[in-house]
Amino acid sequence: MVRKAAAVIILFLLTTSSVWAQGEVDSLRLRLSRDFGFGMGANIQGTFSYRVTGPDNLERVIFLLDGEKIGEDTEAPFRLQFRTETYSLGVHTMSAEGETSDGRTLTSNTIQRQFVSGSDSTKASLWIIIPVLVLSIGGGAISAWIANRNRSDKDQPAVTGPFGGTICPKCGRPFAMHIWGPNIAIGKFDRCPHCGKWSVVRRVPPDALYSAAEALKEEPPESAAPALSEEERLRQQLDDSRFDE
Repeated sequence: MVRKAAAVIILFLLTTSSVWAQGEVDSLRLRLSRDFGFGMGANIQGTFSYRVTGPDNLERVIFLLDGEKIGEDTEAPFRLQFRTETYSLGVHTMSAEGETSDGRTLTSNTIQRQFVSGSDSTKASLWIIIPVLVLSIGGGAISAWIANRNRSDKDQPAVTGPFGGTICPKCGRPFAMHIWGPNIAIGKFDRCPHCGKWSVVRRVPPDALYSAAEALKEEPPESAAPALSEEERLRQQLDDSRFDE
């Protein structure tokens, strides 16, 4: 009895699998791919492609937009590229029909998308990009602020900004790297606020920035020039006037 029940179950599973596999082979599947442009949810703008797969004996595919033919392909891979600007703005339904070598006609699934204008896609992109930039820069600034507050030495100069700190190779002074400095392969091309010179710099750890700032504090001040008497000052002016035209 048990063997008979097991045989019935196996036969049922085999039959179901066969029917399911046959349905997969005989189906026409439509996908939409973005080649270049904007896509957010159901809103799209730019260059896209229909992509259709089906049974091995699929010979011809007709591409439909709102039930109207907009193109066809007779060779695999079955594909049709289009631009949303070619059609009116709004919601559109995409589908496909296929013809097999044994005379059958297959119908694909449908895809609905809303074609939007270039200005609408730009606005939507900005709504994503701007918050990301704000969070990125703000997060870096908050992290730097917290790091500065947690320093045990309160006299340590706060030279680490959202983009890190560096040391000018020209004057040796530490400074915070700026957002406007372009990134290149070997570092960041930035301007030192102390000496005003541009150079390629890299981010250095806070300890190195602190050491550089402390080393500048320990440098002896430049000796002041001795005061000149009135006679010496007049003689110097006379000597300097020889080089004036």
